[in-house]
This record gives sequence, structure tokens and C-alpha cells, in this order.
Amino acid sequence: MKLLVAVCALACLPLAAQEVKHLVVPTVNGIRPVNLSALSIERGAQYPSVIELKGNVEVRTPICFRANGAMSCIGESILHADEAVFHEDTGEVEARGKVTVTPFRRDGKN
Repeated sequence: MKLLVAVCALACLPLAAQEVKHLVVPTVNGIRPVNLSALSIERGAQYPSVIELKGNVEVRTPICFRANGAMSCIGESILHADEAVFHEDTGEVEARGKVTVTPFRRDGKN
């Protein structure tokens, strides 16, 4: 019985280690943040920094524009990739591996 419990515990370790991590990053325009998620996220100590994302990467970038003197955000673009590098100073994303982009998704819609 003890052996069975030990085997089950060891089998579950890789699953626990594969939790998706999340990071919210302020945008250059300061209206809404960019939401980053990945299995591994590494960020430099200084701001702005380069953020390295690895495994099941998702980058959600707000789509905002100026109308009648006010900023308005109407949706987001969504990038999925195996790996990506996010530049905090510019908002630029360098994606690698299998990459898909949903160029526009209206707020509140899936």
C-alpha cells in the first residue's frame, strides 16, 4: 500500500510542476495592461526588462484608440506560441515555435 501511495505521489509531480504562471505588465500607453501567461516566465530585475516566456505561451494585448480626446479600449489581440520574448519598453513580442494570432477579439466575447 505504501508503495502504491509513493508511486501515485511521484506520478503527480510533473503535473504540479506544469502550472501556468501569469504576469500583468503595464503598457506603453498606460491604458490597460498586457496579460502574459506561460509555464515558465523569467524577467530581469530592472524595468523595463525583457521577459522570456516558455511553454504554452499566451499574450493578450489590449486594442485601444483615441476618440474625442479620450482613450477607449474595445478588445484585444491574442498570441499563442511555444516560446516568446516580450519587450516591456516597446511592447514588442518575438514568438517562436508554433504560433497563432487572433488579431482582434471584442471585449466580452470568446
